[in-house]
Amino acid sequence: MARRSRILQPFTFPSSRPWVAPWVGVILASVVLVWAMEWGIAAFSAAGLEGLRQRNVFSMVVSVGVVASVASLLWAVTQRLGTSLVLVAAGMAFTATLHVRKVQLIDRPLMPWDFLEWRQVTSLAPTLLPGGGAVVVLGFGLLLVAVVVAIARAVMKGRPRYPLEAPVRRALALMSLAYLLVIVFQQHLPIQRVFNRVGIYHQVWDQRSNYQVNGLTLMMLWNWEGLRLDPGSRYSEAEVHAALGGDPGLAPHAPEEPIDVVIVMAESLWDPTRLGVPFSADPLPFLRSLMRDHSAGEVISPSFGGGTANAEFELLTGMSSSFAPQGAFPYQHYLLRPVDALPSLFRRAGYRTVAIHPFHAFYWSRDVVYPLLGFDSFQSLVDFPSPRLEGPWVSDEEVVDHILQELSDEQRSHFVMAVTMSTHGPYNLPLAGDEEIDVLGDKLPADSRLLVKNYVNKLRKADKAMERLVQRLRARPRKTMLVLFGDHLPMLGPDYAAYRQAGFFQEPWTDAKRERMAEVPVVLWTNFPTPRNELHLSISMLAPRILETAGLRPPAFFSFVSELSRVLPVVRGDLLRSSNGEYLPVDNMDLRGAKAGSWEDWMRRYRLLTYDRLSGGNFSAVRSGGGGGVSTSNAGGAGGPI
Repeated sequence: MARRSRILQPFTFPSSRPWVAPWVGVILASVVLVWAMEWGIAAFSAAGLEGLRQRNVFSMVVSVGVVASVASLLWAVTQRLGTSLVLVAAGMAFTATLHVRKVQLIDRPLMPWDFLEWRQVTSLAPTLLPGGGAVVVLGFGLLLVAVVVAIARAVMKGRPRYPLEAPVRRALALMSLAYLLVIVFQQHLPIQRVFNRVGIYHQVWDQRSNYQVNGLTLMMLWNWEGLRLDPGSRYSEAEVHAALGGDPGLAPHAPEEPIDVVIVMAESLWDPTRLGVPFSADPLPFLRSLMRDHSAGEVISPSFGGGTANAEFELLTGMSSSFAPQGAFPYQHYLLRPVDALPSLFRRAGYRTVAIHPFHAFYWSRDVVYPLLGFDSFQSLVDFPSPRLEGPWVSDEEVVDHILQELSDEQRSHFVMAVTMSTHGPYNLPLAGDEEIDVLGDKLPADSRLLVKNYVNKLRKADKAMERLVQRLRARPRKTMLVLFGDHLPMLGPDYAAYRQAGFFQEPWTDAKRERMAEVPVVLWTNFPTPRNELHLSISMLAPRILETAGLRPPAFFSFVSELSRVLPVVRGDLLRSSNGEYLPVDNMDLRGAKAGSWEDWMRRYRLLTYDRLSGGNFSAVRSGGGGGVSTSNAGGAGGPI
């Protein structure tokens, strides 16, 4: 009996129970905090306070339990009830503010892993947040003050106002921690069935709906678990080779006359004349001339208004970011080891591989990721001393100078990828006075007219920089190809403001509208004759075409992607389109039971191979050896150059 008493001691409370009234106060305070946070989020959202009606009542009750458990845990640790509630309230207010601002800027909810990239947030804050860096400093300052006050009060001498005896502290801490663990890992516990019966689902496939129904508190807890990748079907080395259609093969070798490759991913490059708003001059006359004479068209971006890293990831690896949980970025979350990609394949073929981006090297973890993708060197912002600027960003002319400097060594083959910055937002900065292009008509209100005018004049300068680059490449004695494309459409006001006002986009969403809001221009230019083709495909499907045009035979995975593009040219998280133009359902796809040869089977294989390369055994990686081509089992997937 004595032994049992020792076991149950943490849950044995004094008979007087002086902790009950304050703990009831914690519950009531948690109700107020959750309601206030959700009310504030709804008030600043497009749906307004009507959005509160979409919240699941049971989800809100569970959220109150989460907040109460965190506050109780802090109370048990610090013995300071008031300070614990202030800390919880400050953290909730700060998180809700970031969530609202992210939704306003790029129409995507806050994810817990956003906090892992705090350097990115602070580096862009002066241009993206109202009031610039002062807002971020103030926000972090208030949170820091709350933490300092909490620590100071916790170590202050003197009796707390609401003290807890040792058994109560242990019991309260254990129960709070147990509740939090059950909620965080509910999908692995029997309680999930109870949650599902009352309409509580972790809708990882649709994070907007996830937040609308379940609220911010639960989503910040549950989405930590959402980082795991799913192979989508049985996973083994044999399954991977079957998905490939054969052995992974060897790394390709360069042709007898190697072709230099330059890729320019231009920030927010898009054709603004599609808005239907008249301009006094064409913002992109040179790009348009290139697209008339060379392989060109549109690629489907995986993002809108931001998320450049996912477009870059798709281009370089041939994988689709749509297989990662919504809001995740493979650069930060999955690229933790060397992966077959364009730079690594070109490097194995004897090329010098260089990345150029005039911004912080840590941004999107490029300083970590680029070596894993096969880049020999990375020129970042520190390599642009005293650069010419376009607004707050390094001009594209500076990027062109760096590209040409890299190519000045005519004795080596080069693979150069540059990511520009000059056309990056914000577009609401005051006009410089040297604008060449004006926005005509009265279709747009003054604030949107400013956004569009700034944007099109940035584009005009970028177009001139690309013209100079092509003129220099055209004069080179070495064969050279240039791939120029945009990473995503520009963000012209919150909630697609300028797009709506111009009539380019109106709700309700349809698959055709989703595709239209993801189409960015692409052109593949060469200084030697190649067939001209019209392009319309996902960015991830450009990689094998680049290899083919450069004379490198795509190895097995890239050969698979080439074949896939003939069946499903558009693969995005919220969009699937077949080669005959049919939009296919993206929800509830039965990939595990897919019939061989069906489009579902192609998606099953694509997902399985992506999982293998990012989180699995990497059984699809090319083998090192003699510089030979890929195995004959993959020969059918090559096709001709663009």
